[in-house]
Amino acid sequence: MRTNCLFRTSTPIPLYEQDELHALTGGTLRPGGKELTRELLGFCQFAPGSAVLDIGCGPGHSLELLARNFGLRPSGIDPSPAMLAKAAQQAPMAELRQGTAASLPWEDGTFDGVLCECVLSLTEDMHVSLSEMHRVLKAGGRLILTDIYCKQLSLQARLPELKSCINRALPLETITEGLLRAGFSLTLLRDRSDLLKQLAGQIIFSYGSLEKFWALFMDSEAAHRTSCALATAPLGYYILIAEKGGFHG
Repeated sequence: MRTNCLFRTSTPIPLYEQDELHALTGGTLRPGGKELTRELLGFCQFAPGSAVLDIGCGPGHSLELLARNFGLRPSGIDPSPAMLAKAAQQAPMAELRQGTAASLPWEDGTFDGVLCECVLSLTEDMHVSLSEMHRVLKAGGRLILTDIYCKQLSLQARLPELKSCINRALPLETITEGLLRAGFSLTLLRDRSDLLKQLAGQIIFSYGSLEKFWALFMDSEAAHRTSCALATAPLGYYILIAEKGGFHG
């Protein structure tokens, strides 16, 4: 989930579990990192002790941030046992469960807030996942979303080597329509495509080129095709905050 937003490949070990990517992103595995999460949490101004769920919690860096920097009660869910094991060490105060956004194992109205960072585009059914997020939020609860979006056509045919949100990226209008359909109202929506460029710059600085980075996880021909396609890909990155209303029909 969030842990594999940009970077799940067909390699036997998922790329989001590779040490190279953890070192590159400081463990957060997404554009913007903890600074962006901190900014969005500050905007929401959750009261101390509020219950907040991190969907796709990965190795637990956002969970730790929720507890130590904001005084919140964090819970996390992730499909990867390896990531949950790391999260248990990084954020021992958090409640952790294995699962996906499409079937959240909590009762209705459990949380004051939900974090979904680089996860939504990986879900099999966006509408089911958004409905689940709406269900587990209290009335007036906040949903924080950050993710890739596609500015033009699907990239599925152009990037056959990748199994990631890059291939599943949807137009921003489709995402916002899905939120409204699920019963959310938009509070904040911003384009932060600059964070994608920033991450690409980090990769180039660390490995010399995007192609050399991809060659760590796939054969050289596939790495060349992937880096060329991504160089011209019509991708953007958004951040948004949505609120659950009191009633949803």
